[in-house]
Order: sequence, then C-alpha cells, then structure tokens
Amino acid sequence: MRGTHLLVVNYAMDENNQVFSHQINVVNKLAQHFDQITVLTGNIGKLNVPDNVQVISYDWAEGKRFTSLTRFLRNFLILVFKFRFSSVFSHMTSVQSAFISPITKILRLRHYLWYAHTSDNNYLRIAKILTDGIITSTPGSCPVEGRNVFPIGQAVDSHLFKDSKSIKLPLTKIIHIGRLDPSKKIECVVSVVKNSRVSFGNLVLKIIGSPSSERYKDYAVDLKNKFKSEVNEGWLEFIPSIQRSQIPAILREESCFIHAFEGSLDKTLIEATLSGIPVATINKEYIEIFGSWTSLNPSKLLNLEDEFDALLLLDQTSLENEISRRYKIAIDNHDLDGWITRLIGILDS
Repeated sequence: MRGTHLLVVNYAMDENNQVFSHQINVVNKLAQHFDQITVLTGNIGKLNVPDNVQVISYDWAEGKRFTSLTRFLRNFLILVFKFRFSSVFSHMTSVQSAFISPITKILRLRHYLWYAHTSDNNYLRIAKILTDGIITSTPGSCPVEGRNVFPIGQAVDSHLFKDSKSIKLPLTKIIHIGRLDPSKKIECVVSVVKNSRVSFGNLVLKIIGSPSSERYKDYAVDLKNKFKSEVNEGWLEFIPSIQRSQIPAILREESCFIHAFEGSLDKTLIEATLSGIPVATINKEYIEIFGSWTSLNPSKLLNLEDEFDALLLLDQTSLENEISRRYKIAIDNHDLDGWITRLIGILDS
C-alpha cells in the first residue's frame, strides 16, 4: 500500500456488460496497490469490489451526450475538490478525458488515458496534448504517436484463462466471441469456415455475441437472416453474449478461435491464446507479435481463408510447438499482473 488515492474514470462497473466487464477486474487489481480508489463510472451494474473502492455513477445515457457530460463534469469537480488524488486514470474514456484534461493540467494532477483503438478523434488529440500521457496495448493499437504514448500490452488474467488441455487434431470446433457489430466482419468469418468445409467437411462454427448498441441491432438481424440456411444445416450457431466469467470454460472446449477484426489488438485474441487454442486472424497487431500460420510477411494484410486453411493442415507436433510458443509470449507481455505493474509505474512517474 502506498498511502495514495487514485481516481479512475471508466464507462461501466458491471460484470454483465459485454464490452466493459473487464474494467471491474482492473479496478480490483489496482485496489491492491492503493490505499483508496474512487471510480467515477458511466453505469453501475452487478459488481463486487474491495472495501477501499468507492464507486460513483455519472449515469451516462446513450444519445444524450450533453446532459451526460454535464453530470460527469459536476461529479468530477465535486470529487477533485473533495479529495487529494495522487493521479487520474481514464480507462478508454477519451471524451471524458478531454473535457477534464484542462482541469487536471491546471491543478497539476497527473492524468493518463488508456486508449486501445485505431479510431482517431479530436478528443484523443486534446487528451494527448493536455494529459500526461496515452497508455495503449501496442504501438499499432493507438492512432497517435509520441514520447508520451506508452504501449504496455493487453490485460488478461492468466489465472482465469488457463492452458489446461492439449489440442488434438483434427480441429473441428471453431469459435468466435465478440460483438455483433459490422467492424467485427462476422460475414467474413462465416464465409471462410463455409468455404473450408469443402475440404474439411466436419467443421462447426459457434458465434457468441450480441450487438453493442441499439444502432447495430438491425445489422445483427440481417446477419442471422443471411446465414439462416447454414444454421439450419446444423454447422453454424449464433449464441447471445454471455457473462465474462463463462468465457474461459467455453474457450477450453473449442479447437480454434477465428477472428476477422483488423483494428487494434483484440483482448479476445489474447484470451484464446492463453487458453491454449490456436487463433486464426488477420489482425495485424496480433500477427506482428505472435506470427502467422502461413508465415507471410506480417506487415502485409493476410487472407483469412489462407491463414485458416494453413492452420488446419498443420501436423500435431508443429501445432503444439506453436501454441506453446504463443502462450509464452502472451504470458510475458499481456498477463494482467504484469500489465498492472507497468501501469502503476507510469501512474507514479
């Protein structure tokens, strides 16, 4: 314990939140290293936090940015003048971070923003200028560069995502876990597995996830209608989003994780890698760290179908060796405990 008080700004403290449930884990881990943590969050749901964590909601309402920001700023000002914070950690909240950054700058209050997304915006640019730094997972997972941009890896709890089995050939049980949003390119995932079934006829695919917001509900409906015949054939299954606590056990029952998102390093890729199952993806950030099954130049965009087929054709020894190599990389660079240590080192700087 360090006799310090950390203010965390995030979107949700809710174990059932499909997108932000991991933010509770981060707060609870940080709580082991601070006397007190105050969390200013957009929404409160199911949560369990230590006694030294206080959670306050600013009730962020989708589609009502002005009133939500007004509530946020009011709560922030009350807190910042009530407590003597040692630093502020904004967890993927570029909008909120930009609005409070002039205040933290004037008060000389250390303020860092975690941002792991390839999408650029003016709020991020403001935060880069007025905060003490931008923390991200990998250099390519953040659209801004500079001396105050700190890549520290992803934060996945290896105690939950355990490599507890040996993958056996053939790889037949394929899974994708993620939001049913256009950016995840689910059509590509399904089409690749469908095409590979010509040569590997016993493949089955499980898609787990729900749309992240109301605006993508029509997309999800259209997606399921498009592949209705594949579902009826019995090899494709769509499952709504599940609680985060269920994901480790589900991953351990599958043969392969397939993924087509081309943006920042997706946390699900690390979770699958730590679970000891192979990952087929065209995500550049993942391939630059872990390599590709087709051994192509990682700086080039890969074809997911070629990558997937190359994985399916591997022999048992080659597959086990590569899974083991990737697991070690994930443990060394993307485990939650190491991530917390690196984060605290920056917050203290």
